[in-house]
Parts: sequence; C-alpha cells; structure tokens
Amino acid sequence: MQVYEMSAFEKASTSIMATEANKKNKTGEPGEKSGLGKDSFLKLLVTQLQHQDPTKPMEDKEFISQMAQFSSLEQMSNLNKEIRNLVLSSKSSEAYGILGKDIEAYDPVQKKSVNGTVNSVFYRGDELMIKVGKEEVLLKNIHSVSVKEKTN
Repeated sequence: MQVYEMSAFEKASTSIMATEANKKNKTGEPGEKSGLGKDSFLKLLVTQLQHQDPTKPMEDKEFISQMAQFSSLEQMSNLNKEIRNLVLSSKSSEAYGILGKDIEAYDPVQKKSVNGTVNSVFYRGDELMIKVGKEEVLLKNIHSVSVKEKTN
C-alpha cells in the first residue's frame, strides 16, 4: 500500500478551505452559499504562488486562467449584490405604490384578516411592512389592493 503525502500547497489550501467552511458554519448568515468565496480563492492563489517549485514555476497560461477565474468570481459577486439591491428597490416601489389604497391581507401570526387603507410603509429588518390603522402586516401577505372609492 502506497501512502500519499500532501505537498505544502495542498496542506495550506486544505487548511484555508477548512477555516472558511468553519467561518460560514459559525456565522450561519442567511443567503450565504457554501463554497469558496473570492477571498478564499485569492488566498489559495497566493499560497500556491508562495509554495511553487522554483525549478517548475506555474505556467503563464495557468496563472492567467486562475486570474480570469478570480475576476469572474468577483464580477459575479458584484452582480449578485446589484440584483439583490434591485429586488429591494422593486419591493419598495411596490409598497409605496399602495399607500392610501384599500387592501385586504391575512396575518398568519395573529391568524386574522386585516382590511383598510394603507397609512404607512416601513422595513422591519429585511421585510417590508405596511400599516393599516394600528395593524402591521407583511407586504407579502396582502392578497387584494383596490383604489379607494370617492364619495360625494
């Protein structure tokens, strides 16, 4: 049976990946995907460069490929942030559009229907809320919106 010994680079990269995985498990941030982020990727690349064999340095093609992957990862991360901001903006516009309108909603926490005119819109954490009189309801729980009828 042959025993495989890890190189210094493999040991370092394994250590970095384990550290990053532990950080993600401990933070438990919602919306975080497991896997390597751009910081981890850059750490691995730097570690690889530091521990490469001077007699067989990394080929230019390989280095350029890894830098391109890093650039793509960073651009995807930035795009993800922008999409998240766009979604929040869209939800805010939707909520502000129902100010002064009559709504019907169901509050699953209090297990009751809420009807009336929307007085205000606000955020509670990441959730958009609307206020109808003294009642507060999540925007996503609204099932009907109508224009207030004018009376003479």
